Amino acid sequence: MEHHKGRFEWNRNQWLAILSLIIVDAIVGAIFVLSIVPVLAVPNANLVVPYVGLYLAPLAALPLLLLPAVYFLRFGWKEKIGIGAFLLPLRLALGYEFFSAGIEKLLDTTYLASPGLIGYGAALAPSAWARSVLSMLLPNYAAFLLLIASGELLVGLSMLLGGFTRLGALGGLLLQWTFLFLLGWLSVSTFGINFVGSIAFLALGMLQAGRFVGVDQFIGPWFEKSGSRILRLFRLLT
Repeated sequence: MEHHKGRFEWNRNQWLAILSLIIVDAIVGAIFVLSIVPVLAVPNANLVVPYVGLYLAPLAALPLLLLPAVYFLRFGWKEKIGIGAFLLPLRLALGYEFFSAGIEKLLDTTYLASPGLIGYGAALAPSAWARSVLSMLLPNYAAFLLLIASGELLVGLSMLLGGFTRLGALGGLLLQWTFLFLLGWLSVSTFGINFVGSIAFLALGMLQAGRFVGVDQFIGPWFEKSGSRILRLFRLLT
């Protein structure tokens, strides 16, 4: 019995880690609920599902709460929590950002009603080549906007599920670069968020972030051990 009890004893660092985690996540959670949830709770009349932002709120809160959790758990259980675990909050944060952006566009009844930023950029972009590219997209702007929304949705799902993460990271990188180089001139924040996002997707793809608590953790090794040469190539996407 004594031996069985000892298996569940924690040392001082582990108790400190759990206590710190509870305090920090309680503060972060309270701030999120008080400041972000009221914004998300405002219905959007243009959306087929007016409260979709509120329904997705748990996905936004998860990476905020998970990052302190990974940090403090590594402090207490360093031998069990590797550095790769820190990619999980980043992956989920990008997953939420892209999934929510994509689904809100697809549910927005006004999204395809006008060229929006494509038309604005075709007329006012300071770069001549950006104006020419955006002008070429104008005749088929609806198809291009639909492609962006669908791409964001698929990239978001890939990051949230950790499935085919390298392929999802490549898709996210292409979307970020499209926004960065064609629309980065709109504002400092537009340039900055897409610049930082492209670096984040590069890191997630190169480090195979889906291999930690993701679908790739299971399908990646399966592809690697497959007897089919074609299926083995799919391992490069995980």
